[in-house]
Amino acid sequence: MHAATEIQNIQIGDGDVCRGMSIPMHMIFPRLFTCPTIAAKNFKVEFEVNVVILLQDHHLITENFPIRLYRTGTSAAPVLV
Repeated sequence: MHAATEIQNIQIGDGDVCRGMSIPMHMIFPRLFTCPTIAAKNFKVEFEVNVVILLQDHHLITENFPIRLYRTGTSAAPVLV
């Protein structure tokens, strides 16, 4: 069984976005919901960023980017790799 939960959603652009122009994407992951990536025999906690582009003609483009979070040393904050 696979259950995914959406934690955060950010809309980057809307309308007639300029062509040929870079659109920077910055996202801060909510610390309350982050923990290290865990994979065990019976369960796992993994993270990924899903980029979804919906064009004006309702054509949908999606790309998923897996990320792994690690805790290192004495730091309380996870490290994004």
